[in-house]
Amino acid sequence: MKIVGGACFGESPLPITGLKPASFFYGPNGSGKATISRAFAGYGSLQFEPEWHADAEMTIRVYNRDLVDQILGESKRIPGVFVLGENSVEAQNRLEEIESPGGERAQAIGKYERAQTSHKEAEERQSDAKMAFKTAAWNKYRALVDEHTTLLSAFTGQRGVDKNKDMLVTRLLERGAPGESESLPVLEDLLADADAVFDTGATARNRLTEIDEFRWTEHDGSTLLEQKIVGSTEVSLSELVERLGNEDWVQAGRQHLHNAQGLCPFCQQKAPKDLAKQLEDMFDQRYTEQLEELKRLATAHSAWDRSIGDTVEGWSAESTSYLDEAAYQKALGTLNTINGANEKLLEQKLGAPSELVTVSASSAPVDALNAVIREANTKINAHNRLVQSQREEKPKLAAKCWTYLADVLLREEIQTYKKRSVGLQKGVDRTRETRDEASSAIGKLDDEVRRLQRSVESSQPVIDEINRLLERSGFTSFHIVSSAELTDGYMLARNGAALDERSLSEGERTFIAFLYYYFLLNGREDSEESGKILAVIDDPISSLDSDVLFIVSTLVRDLINRALSKTDRLAQVIVLTHNVYFHKEVTQRRHNDEGSGRCYHVIRKSFTGPNVIEPHAENPVSTEYERLWSEVRRASQGEQMSVIGLENVLRRILENYFRIAGGIWEEDLVQHLEPAERPVLRSLFNWVNEGSHGVFENLHYSPGATTQQMYLDVFRHVFDKSEHAAHYRMMMGFGLGRDIREQSV
Repeated sequence: MKIVGGACFGESPLPITGLKPASFFYGPNGSGKATISRAFAGYGSLQFEPEWHADAEMTIRVYNRDLVDQILGESKRIPGVFVLGENSVEAQNRLEEIESPGGERAQAIGKYERAQTSHKEAEERQSDAKMAFKTAAWNKYRALVDEHTTLLSAFTGQRGVDKNKDMLVTRLLERGAPGESESLPVLEDLLADADAVFDTGATARNRLTEIDEFRWTEHDGSTLLEQKIVGSTEVSLSELVERLGNEDWVQAGRQHLHNAQGLCPFCQQKAPKDLAKQLEDMFDQRYTEQLEELKRLATAHSAWDRSIGDTVEGWSAESTSYLDEAAYQKALGTLNTINGANEKLLEQKLGAPSELVTVSASSAPVDALNAVIREANTKINAHNRLVQSQREEKPKLAAKCWTYLADVLLREEIQTYKKRSVGLQKGVDRTRETRDEASSAIGKLDDEVRRLQRSVESSQPVIDEINRLLERSGFTSFHIVSSAELTDGYMLARNGAALDERSLSEGERTFIAFLYYYFLLNGREDSEESGKILAVIDDPISSLDSDVLFIVSTLVRDLINRALSKTDRLAQVIVLTHNVYFHKEVTQRRHNDEGSGRCYHVIRKSFTGPNVIEPHAENPVSTEYERLWSEVRRASQGEQMSVIGLENVLRRILENYFRIAGGIWEEDLVQHLEPAERPVLRSLFNWVNEGSHGVFENLHYSPGATTQQMYLDVFRHVFDKSEHAAHYRMMMGFGLGRDIREQSV
């Protein structure tokens, strides 16, 4: 990712690469941890440019100081009551403003109801006017066609009136006003023309072309289909070929004779001198002519088969509608099947002229198809006879009839209605707009209420989880109870007594906010949200007591293990802290912990330039006590090191663990050893103290590898005999299931 902005990192974009499912950032106060967390949260002027793994964007959940103030807020209306969650107290106040009697929603509903009433009244006025015009128009139309029935055909058919009053009104209102110079029709002229013109109208259709039959007898090659076409029998070679029945094979091999370089193309032996002559005489001109006749027959049949398709494609869609579709498809399918079979037989004959084939030469399939075509043409002829006398005159006369009805009989009614309808429509549009605005306002308020209610209503399950966790952890300082005065409001209680929210310490506020954030990551809120989650946690242990710090560390480790499992919805965790102990608690790998999928970063402050972030493959942050033991592990593994430095390391470990932490002195340790072992233990302490507080004179003392190894063994023996071997094994990195005596030190 890249972060742009933030004074601690300078003006240039800050790149952070190599993040893994569990990423740890350690840095002192003021180093830029809050800047990083706020960039993830999208605060202020910070710009966050992520590069998602496999382009799969995740939902980002950030815990920092800003979130604490968002999650935990005191109610301004009811002292001691707080709202837990990002909806805050302002959300509760906003709900009251919207839903209280006389509030915004009630006002919006009142405005909508008034606008709806006005809109319905405007629509009723418009509907009444249209109904009055429809009745007047229908009465005059029916009077015209009832008295003069020959004119009825002008008002039927496509977009005709028939008994549809609404269609009559539509046709009348869509007409434009007649021109000043346009002459209006006369009823007597319309009646005179109607008797001759009006009848069932349609357009002419093209006839369908019939299919020609393929006449096999007109082609000479047809007689050869049931004959064996072979070479001349007068050649000496023909007797062998005929006996073997391989005339076609010999004919095919004959083509390779000129490239055989003196060898027989059939047996690859030296060819007889007259082989070419015998083959030429055997497959003489007569044989060749018969093959050509067969080829011409096959070509003619293929051309005829293609012509059938060309004929069918040439038919118009209007004409084919007169075909009996089922009968047509059956006849055409039968013909195509027979033609396909004949084509294969012709190909077979050409490939093996000596074979006999029998094709289907019946005319029945073509006759069946043409019968269907002739039936359709009969229907087309009848249709065309009806069309010839009407096609041009009927639409002209129908238009004149509509003009007479609209511009003569109903002219005054149409003009009056159109003029009145314009004003009525303005009223309808105006009231509709007012109503829609009021409806939209109600919808927006309802959407806002649902958003607020979802965030508030989801708090109670989290409250129950928090209380159960506090109880399981032995935390008794307080618990959370519901408020009797505010729905979805909560109060703190100690020993059953409710507390003012302002009595919380800073550490307690931080603790409650983090617990809420922890259960938020469990998917108990925003249930409609899907996809993976990235959790960013910035110093959740500020001002916490040691027992609370332990609980928070345990919960963070749980989140890290969920991310490392690669099966949880929580896919990535980024932890930022300045606390060494907390960093150690959440980064230390314990038994069966996942080792991969972790990365470490140290944020270093600079007094002369921007702060920098250093990536590390291994955890770079450890306690001083762990560092001392790492030196012992190095020496035990045979690594060369300063003897004086090793003496100081051993002294500090013994003093810190036994004297300072345990209150155990060397006199107490001696009691656990055998008499023969006690001088070795005393010499160890003497050597350690001498080596760590003074400088050896080479003249009197020269420590060697044997001395170093001996005292390392005794150092181990101290822990073993004092029944602290488990601590030695743990700090040396030995497996807990193995006896320390089996370890190679």
